[in-house]
Amino acid sequence: MPIDPGSTKAPTGRIGRELRDIPRQIPGLAVEQVLQIQNEVLELVARNAPLGTTLSAIARFAERCIPGMMASILYFDPLRGCLARGGYGSLPDSFAEIVDGLVPGPRMGSCGTCAYTQQRIISEDVETDPLWADFLPLCRTYGIRSAWSSPLLGGHDGSLLGVFGMYHPQVRLPSAADLEIVDHFTHLASIAAERHRFDGELRQTALLDAVTGLGNRHQLEASGPALVHAAQESGSPLCLAFLDLDRFKSFNDVFGHVQGDRLLQAIGACLRSTLKSSELLVRFGGDEFVIFLSESIDGALNRLAALRSALATELQLDGASVRVGFSGGVVDCGTVQGDLQALIFSADEAARRAKALGGDRDVVANPEHSARSQLRRRLELDIADAFEQGQLDPHLQPIVRLANGAPIAVELLYRLRSERFATLPAAEQIEIAEESGLIHRVGTAMMRDACALLGSPSPGLEGLAIHVNVSVHQLLRREFVDACATALQEHAVDPGRIYLEITETRWLDSAGPARDALLALKQMGFRLALDDFGTGYASLTYLQSLPLDVIKVDRSFTQQAQHSQRGRALCAALLAMGQACSMDVIAEGVETTEQVEVLMDMGYQLAQGFLWSPPMPRTTALEWLARRRSESGKPG
Repeated sequence: MPIDPGSTKAPTGRIGRELRDIPRQIPGLAVEQVLQIQNEVLELVARNAPLGTTLSAIARFAERCIPGMMASILYFDPLRGCLARGGYGSLPDSFAEIVDGLVPGPRMGSCGTCAYTQQRIISEDVETDPLWADFLPLCRTYGIRSAWSSPLLGGHDGSLLGVFGMYHPQVRLPSAADLEIVDHFTHLASIAAERHRFDGELRQTALLDAVTGLGNRHQLEASGPALVHAAQESGSPLCLAFLDLDRFKSFNDVFGHVQGDRLLQAIGACLRSTLKSSELLVRFGGDEFVIFLSESIDGALNRLAALRSALATELQLDGASVRVGFSGGVVDCGTVQGDLQALIFSADEAARRAKALGGDRDVVANPEHSARSQLRRRLELDIADAFEQGQLDPHLQPIVRLANGAPIAVELLYRLRSERFATLPAAEQIEIAEESGLIHRVGTAMMRDACALLGSPSPGLEGLAIHVNVSVHQLLRREFVDACATALQEHAVDPGRIYLEITETRWLDSAGPARDALLALKQMGFRLALDDFGTGYASLTYLQSLPLDVIKVDRSFTQQAQHSQRGRALCAALLAMGQACSMDVIAEGVETTEQVEVLMDMGYQLAQGFLWSPPMPRTTALEWLARRRSESGKPG
């Protein structure tokens, strides 16, 4: 009966009877000893010990049962098509090295012939047996005169797993009792070898992409570092290429995912056909592939150009030719510093630049660009950590009347409470947050903080409004409007005291989902403000199409107003446009009293800038507001 590889219990039935018979054949070997050693072997199998360890334990046990014998258990490697190092009893390592790689054949000694025929082979005298004619020096070196070899076969499909060989220094045929012992240990060795192969197949399956049959990310992580290390140690050329298919999403949308998978399979086959034996190809995910090419940069670019031509002319799907292009990023593994992840990141970043240039081309990773991209990636992760750890602090900057400096509102801003970000401009922090998707969480938190500030009694904020920055990325998410409504309800706040500041952007369509969200928020009672007015893509269009309450003139206009006639003319024109549309106009970036005089002469009434205060921590800002309002009177 078969033995469960996961079991450590002593076998029963025929195998059990054989075990109990062994002590009768070997003086001094008790049943308890047999069962103990048997359990030790099965426990090695159950613990998934290295195959060599388990087979060596079986070989030593077999040698105890048949005194004078030398045991050798070879594993058949189906990938190499040969017998490989397995487990040995008293035979030395030099013997194992010699027989490692033995190819099965009709005259390859007992073990090689046994593997070839998958039948037991008995050589009573190797000196006269023609199977051993080419191996007599080996036999004389290790004192082998007779040899018995039995095949290890799989219990499920009968496939060859290896060979159990037993050698004796005298001419000898096995007895029936000897063969029973050999059969038992052959069976144990088969269990261990089959478990090893099954686990290996599972590991191999885990390294393969289910759609294309190529390697996947796990294989890249398992094999990539060794390729990079070997190339760097030897100085051999090696490039990593990141391929991002062009317009594949459109193909999926038109023809469906089933056809999309078939196209990926065809692409994978085409890519595989170009590989050298030492190169690695994996499907990185979706429509992205990574290839290690044993080439210099020039050679890699030539290979990719040939591959691009092949994909454009050779792919067939349902009898029709399909043209496929890709955007490639190439990095020289010998010149770019860093581990595998850094190389992939650099090549991916180069592929993105290739796609941004129109696609269907290759871009070589620039070390400076790669370093910059990696820095931004680290900052992105650091900002996410800071958010998780509560290191984003609300700051307030006052918006005042130019005539007397009396505050009428505050702008709510977030600042990172971390020395790592002390030199990182706020605009760049926001940009990274937008690129990473973190802006949605940050924006929702800011809305909750604004409502909480207005909903709690505070002399500093009494009667004031709060301006909250809103990214277009947030407006494009359906749940943002709901999150704003929830924050209002939680704190029972008048939405008319909250101005949502939108920065001009080409993604803010005059007729699209972002505008729809703004209209919904406006209907809820929020006020709308356009930040950095004059610097965007469609300033006049927004004045006409969006229900804005406030425009904030960008600091670049404000600061030029005191230095040039053209600056003053533009600043005055922006004010006139806002007033003509019945909107309040706020001058941003005011830093000097001279700017105040110029702006007031033009007719500006509201401003914001460092002249009054930079953004301050919440507690400090509330104290400043209370003190300032008592000095200048209530806002009107």
